[in-house]
Amino acid sequence: MKLTILGKYGPYPAAGGACSGYLIEQGSTRVLIDCGNGVLSRLQQVCKIKDLSAIVLSHLHSDHMADMLVLRYALEIGRVRGILDMDPIPLYLPESPIETYELIASSPAFSPEIIKDGLRTEIGGLSFTFCEMTHPVVSYAMAVEDEGKRLVYTGDTNMNNRIADFAKDADYFVADAGLLEKDKAGPATHLTAEEVGKIAAHAGVKNLILSHIWPEYSEQEIINEASRFYSKPIMAEEMKVYEL
Repeated sequence: MKLTILGKYGPYPAAGGACSGYLIEQGSTRVLIDCGNGVLSRLQQVCKIKDLSAIVLSHLHSDHMADMLVLRYALEIGRVRGILDMDPIPLYLPESPIETYELIASSPAFSPEIIKDGLRTEIGGLSFTFCEMTHPVVSYAMAVEDEGKRLVYTGDTNMNNRIADFAKDADYFVADAGLLEKDKAGPATHLTAEEVGKIAAHAGVKNLILSHIWPEYSEQEIINEASRFYSKPIMAEEMKVYEL
């Protein structure tokens, strides 16, 4: 199993960057996790749209799903013009907010499956498990498992009592490090780099990847904050491939 980081920024991309998007590959199975601004262009540098086995959306905020709207165009127009001859792509996503869900899921290009807390499903031999997080909209962390290897992605969340248990012993932990402690005020909607470091250490993860990066932050400052609690966190690098 391998992970390609297509986009690492949020809630908007840095110049030349992309918002949240991750490609998981195992053999001929290719699963796109999140599809934020700029991700569709990046995806096509790695594989063709028709080669996708499924798409999984952690939640329905724009920086995680905006490119679904142009992906929908690509699939629908491709069919009309005879360029694409493929079944609807399985699409796993929350049902809320309902207006956003319907905007995406109503397309004949997709075969929607609603994510619920605790859902377990198989996609081309990859095992997916979902765990609801805490965010202004319904949002899910997910674990992807294959041949004894386990990758956990937080989606967007604030600190809660579920994520450390869910991430326990993960080979790779891709975490929302969207805040620094100095900017945490009131009810947070994202994890801080410090919190991510604490979670990773408590969960005993083998590798921590810091993602969902605010473009205005110094990446070194994010690394330094997480490093106080977890040794050698990895700053997500767009288009880099991580082998599990």
